[in-house]
Amino acid sequence: MIIVKLAVGNKEEEIAVSNSLLKNKFTLNVFASPFDSYYLSSAQTTVHTRVYVIQFLTKSMLYSEIEAYLKNEFPQTDFYMCAIPIVHMAVNLHDKIKNRVIKIHEIDDEIEG
Repeated sequence: MIIVKLAVGNKEEEIAVSNSLLKNKFTLNVFASPFDSYYLSSAQTTVHTRVYVIQFLTKSMLYSEIEAYLKNEFPQTDFYMCAIPIVHMAVNLHDKIKNRVIKIHEIDDEIEG
């Protein structure tokens, strides 16, 4: 299991990405918050922006599939994405994720079958 952290540039993208993750059963819950972001411009001045960070728990084997799906579904969205491994997790939460978070291909198989 992993915690995926995904940063997007605006509230509308945060809502769209969160809804898509939930509808496609990549996770059970999405947690999102706005954060201040700072970086150095090419002129070496500090630039302040606002980013929206989405966090969710999922199966580690789904990371590449989620990344490819999001790039395909939101091609105009510039986001940062990373994952943190979960070392310990409550058994009941692990079981819920294991049983209810499924690959997108499994959803397609259910619809066709």
